[in-house]
Amino acid sequence: MLSFAMLSKLVSTKKEKSPPCEICGQPPLSVTAVATLRSSLSAMEANASKCLMCSVLSAGVKGYLSRTSFPLTTVVEDMTVLGSRGGSRASAVEIWLMGTTIKISFFCSEKSLWMWHNVPFLPTGNEVPGTTYSNESFIWATQQINHCRDTHQNCNSYSISATLPKRVVFVGTAAEPTLRLYESQGERDPYICLSYCWGQRDFLRTRVDNFESHKTYIEPHHLPPTLSDAISHTRRLGVRYIWIDSLCIIQDSLLDWREEAGKMASIFHNSFLVLSATGSSDAYGGLYASFPSDFTTFALRVDTNTNEVFSCDVSDVQTTTNATETIYVRRALSHAHSGDSNRYANDLPLLPTLRRGWIFQERFLSPRVLHFGPQELYFECREWSSCQCSFMEDYEQMNTWTWFGDDFLSHGFIHQETPKTYYDPSVWREMDHEGIIYVWHRLVSDYTKLHLTFEKDLFPAISGLAREMGTVRAVLHAGAGKAQETGYYAGLWKDSLVRDLCWKVDYDKTILSSEANDDGRHKTWMDRPHEWRAPTWSWGSVNGPVKFLGQRYGRRDFFKPRCEVLNVSCTPAGSDEMGEIIRGKLVLRGKLVPAKVMPFPERFATPFPWQVLSLDLGVRAEHYVHNVTVDDGCQDLLRLLDEVEAGAGGDQPIVYCFFLGLMTSEGYHPVFLLLKRVQGQSEEEMGQHTYRRFGRLLLTPRPLRPGQRLRFGERYEIFELAKEEVVTII
Repeated sequence: MLSFAMLSKLVSTKKEKSPPCEICGQPPLSVTAVATLRSSLSAMEANASKCLMCSVLSAGVKGYLSRTSFPLTTVVEDMTVLGSRGGSRASAVEIWLMGTTIKISFFCSEKSLWMWHNVPFLPTGNEVPGTTYSNESFIWATQQINHCRDTHQNCNSYSISATLPKRVVFVGTAAEPTLRLYESQGERDPYICLSYCWGQRDFLRTRVDNFESHKTYIEPHHLPPTLSDAISHTRRLGVRYIWIDSLCIIQDSLLDWREEAGKMASIFHNSFLVLSATGSSDAYGGLYASFPSDFTTFALRVDTNTNEVFSCDVSDVQTTTNATETIYVRRALSHAHSGDSNRYANDLPLLPTLRRGWIFQERFLSPRVLHFGPQELYFECREWSSCQCSFMEDYEQMNTWTWFGDDFLSHGFIHQETPKTYYDPSVWREMDHEGIIYVWHRLVSDYTKLHLTFEKDLFPAISGLAREMGTVRAVLHAGAGKAQETGYYAGLWKDSLVRDLCWKVDYDKTILSSEANDDGRHKTWMDRPHEWRAPTWSWGSVNGPVKFLGQRYGRRDFFKPRCEVLNVSCTPAGSDEMGEIIRGKLVLRGKLVPAKVMPFPERFATPFPWQVLSLDLGVRAEHYVHNVTVDDGCQDLLRLLDEVEAGAGGDQPIVYCFFLGLMTSEGYHPVFLLLKRVQGQSEEEMGQHTYRRFGRLLLTPRPLRPGQRLRFGERYEIFELAKEEVVTII
């Protein structure tokens, strides 16, 4: 059993390790991150006599491809070996066939002395049942639920005293088998929630015209498979009620939808269990899945005297002897906790529900989730997680905050391994202010990669998590005598506002959704949302995923604000101050530097955010590199540049750089907001110094020559042009 304290020790402990093989990269040196190495089958085969893992990996690739119809020659000369050597599920040995979605996974059933000596980083694993509906799968899921219910105080602290939602579906009992919509009377009873993708096809929902009849009877045969399976599984677990949004909210009543949708966060928060149709893309996909044939496990037999490796079917494996060992191989399964743990994983498709914005907080606010994946079941709660293919690792929540050190390496480790624990508000309550800022930035970065059918739902779909974060910050500041510093404004927090302003668009072709919004428009970072949903200083004003300053390599106190917040305000669209907003304003005092817009040296049809514009800051640039990242396609500025270049008259457009602060990692890096002055409105109406944000500028110092010394002012002559200004950003 591996506790969080032991994980912490793994993060910080340094041991003598064998150098990795230059061909396969094994054993990996990294304890907490995924080590990667590009290789090929021919190179590993040629090195097999010198390296045991080259022999094992090459035999595994050939064994897998010989059992499928996949063309051998198209992929085997371009592979990436992925490996990590943590003492838990973090241990992994996988090969990704580049240009495909196939990863081949290697594991053992138990660690013998030979295994510990020769391949100690090889993970242990299990065979997976043939279907997630099987009795074996149900028994496994029940064991996970009961273990959590009986031993995890944190997972039971809310649902024990929770009352039923306004409406739930009564799934029936042996004595009363009728399926119907039930309007609760405030009674306390455990209930289950369903988390799923609706999809494009219509299906039975509660509407004004069938609301009364649903309270009497819901025809089971009219329900799509996902809802029908969830109701059946709820009954199978012995729970009488399930909450399903399409049945428990009157879908064509705007009043009822607004009232009940605002409670969704608390409904999931107080549930006994969430059933997640993680592997289904719509309501017709169902909960259950059969194990695909191309994921079938086979074995590699290793002669421990000669290190010769040969493959065979699992049924042909004899008991391991002193002369042979068995390593198992299969196509890597799709895990609910997999995400952007490494840059290669971003090229692999996320499971359907994990791509949806609304489901993000459903997953992280609920006490426990049972994921029905495309190959297996996966269980996660606030204190631990497990899957059918791996041995149960009980990640007990033991002083997790004590190993959030000066850098945020351990944050990344737990975020990767147990994201539900990382995003659990009870863990946030034990962090300091720096940790709270960092976890919110990670949360927003994860959330903005996801898809929302309706763009206006951006803030409502995360309001529950924001409310939990607000509570944590209020308690933290109350203890420090600064309760007045809390406040939430369009996804940013008053107590860290200047640092929160340092976001940038983090465009990645593999992350952005190709799904169309409700109006048929496809999501692209170069376009702003179709309708206004946030002021330009908020990350909610852009369409792409965002990343914050220092998110990957940040350390505590790495940023020093150098401006003053005079006022910030947002007007909510309704009663929820963390939901939709209709306007927002930010007033700052600090140094403002004008700059001329320059065309980027090369024009791209689909540019990255750093390939759109350059700036002429009016001073010598040899002492620094300026990193300009824009928030959208900047079509207005590009059009003006085109007119200047075409000789149509006019000067180069002028923009403004507002000095936010200094990033102090490895020297001083000034950080600026890029602003455009508001046009087309009178100064009396908008104010003389009203701007819109359009990007971020980070100045990076060039290395000095040996013996060269420069004062800050000499290195950053840009500040000689700066004037103290009060700016209003909308």
